[in-house]
Amino acid sequence: MGTVCVTGVASGIGKATAEKLRSIGHSIIGVDLRDADVIADLSTSAGRTAAIEGVTNLAVDGLDGIVPCAGVGGITDGNLVVSLNYFGTMAVVHGLRPLLAESKNSPAVVMISSNSTTNTPGLTAADAQVYLDGDEAAAQAHFAAAGWMAYPAGKLAIAYWVRSACTKAEWIGSGIRLNAVAPGVVDTGMTRPLLDIDFIKDAMDQIPIPVGRWAQPAEIAESISFLLSPAASYILGQTLFVDGGTDVVVQPRSHPHPLG
Repeated sequence: MGTVCVTGVASGIGKATAEKLRSIGHSIIGVDLRDADVIADLSTSAGRTAAIEGVTNLAVDGLDGIVPCAGVGGITDGNLVVSLNYFGTMAVVHGLRPLLAESKNSPAVVMISSNSTTNTPGLTAADAQVYLDGDEAAAQAHFAAAGWMAYPAGKLAIAYWVRSACTKAEWIGSGIRLNAVAPGVVDTGMTRPLLDIDFIKDAMDQIPIPVGRWAQPAEIAESISFLLSPAASYILGQTLFVDGGTDVVVQPRSHPHPLG
């Protein structure tokens, strides 16, 4: 059993992940704006610093895993989407990496991507590169007029980063596995209010989901738990789609996230 940092722990996938990991004996250090061990706003520089310092102070027995779930939906203020979903996530993962490197318990990071990375019309690798370039202000400016696109582009950048960074010395060279999950539509407090917006509801109703329903947060948590575990010790750099088959329908013969 180990100690895992979960951000966004107060609700949704983050809460479900913390509950799952606790149920199998892990200790959780939660980060969120409320109902967490470390209260911090990951959309700000000060909040990221506070989160890293707070988790470091609490991880007296070391840190064995990170699951950065904190994020907001795509119709939120674009600057917040950029700052929290991508730059807040990356700051925490990089800031806590030294603790993972000290772990003897097969340390791992499971990032949160999205199946919107493969079913958003017009999304390109260039959009993801805006994030990967690492300039937060430039990314905010780029997506200021892009609306919804800031969300899937950030999630695509996360998938690309996992695949490109996983083999580097600071990650697997230090024994740390990087993988990601790509949920589809999940029944959370972030998703349900979208049904009250006519054009959003219409778009969501058109999403093909072969299993015939939205995911429950606990189902995403199960996949995250597996990727953190020693059972996934030979899995590296992968983005696991946990979306009820939507990605299969959208691109039945294409590999997700081509890097060319």
